[in-house]
Amino acid sequence: MEVRGFPAPWCDWIDEILCSSCSAILLNGVAGKWFELKCGLCQGDPISLYLFLIVADVLQQLIWQDDVMKHPLVPDAPAVVLQYVDDTLIIMRACEEGAARLRRILDMFAD
Repeated sequence: MEVRGFPAPWCDWIDEILCSSCSAILLNGVAGKWFELKCGLCQGDPISLYLFLIVADVLQQLIWQDDVMKHPLVPDAPAVVLQYVDDTLIIMRACEEGAARLRRILDMFAD
């Protein structure tokens, strides 16, 4: 998020949300003991959609800025990146160099 220009307090706040949650298991209407979650978000957490959008935008920008990965039919257009919910579809011209660049971008993105 820092790369996208979010201020440090905002990034710290999100980090705190991701690293300091507690949860309990509800069984037959009775809550069990609370336990600390080490990382991540709970299923259905509304902030997860917004965080996905921010992160997905970074991936899209990395692909669009590459000068080798291009649209398969329009030579001067960037590769097509379609994103929906938690899926990403990348449509690009088939070439070894483009595939290698995409692999490097995805590896960098995963780190």
